[in-house]
Amino acid sequence: MSQSVQSTAPKIAPKISLAAPAYNEEAGIADVVREWHAAMAAAGIAAEFVICNDGSTDRTGQVLAELSRDVPGLRVVGGATNHGYGHALTSAIAACRGKYIATIDSDGQFDPADIPTFLRAIEAGGCDAAVGYRVQKRDTPLRVIADRALNRIVRFLFDTRLRDTNCALKVVRRELLQSLRLEASGFPLPTEMCIKLEATGARCVECPVRHRERAAGESKLKVWRTGWRMMRFLLYLHRRRRLFRRGILREF
Repeated sequence: MSQSVQSTAPKIAPKISLAAPAYNEEAGIADVVREWHAAMAAAGIAAEFVICNDGSTDRTGQVLAELSRDVPGLRVVGGATNHGYGHALTSAIAACRGKYIATIDSDGQFDPADIPTFLRAIEAGGCDAAVGYRVQKRDTPLRVIADRALNRIVRFLFDTRLRDTNCALKVVRRELLQSLRLEASGFPLPTEMCIKLEATGARCVECPVRHRERAAGESKLKVWRTGWRMMRFLLYLHRRRRLFRRGILREF
């Protein structure tokens, strides 16, 4: 059964919802959420913060429950079962109420101060989404190489010009993002979002983002296993897109 913890609701409707998954992030999540709140407040942007606690086995749930009493707009969804990164992020997205949704990780590797730039880019260009690309990925050499390979494969399979489809930091109009048929339960979800946004004809703009080293805790991503699952999922999406374009499938 799912649970929900909610802080005092914002006095005005949020312009943006920050949506994030969290799994065993007790060591750093309080500082991360406070940084989100401070960045949006400094930019004068009404925001809510929707986190899906993905069955954490540490004190992540307790930390978030305590934090929800101090951070206006923090809402926590989720339950006792771990379903995976993609499922958790999709659950957070579904609970968002802002005009825009920013997807972001809860490990502190993305700077929330970049989000106002995304919003300005969308509004100035009349776009539907702003997709981040990491100028310098702060990760292990193996993960950097794997990410570059992934982006080349995605560009080849889906004819996209987006540079960094697996970058978690994106800002999308809420109605559009919530209308997408998102299937990935794991780490391929950010890439799936890009592929399906482009399939709808959405106007996307790219924005550079700062990528930082993880401040606390450990990454849950296992490169070889995740890479294999990513390839299988991309080939599945490629087949579905081909069938959709032929009119065999009604939705992609």
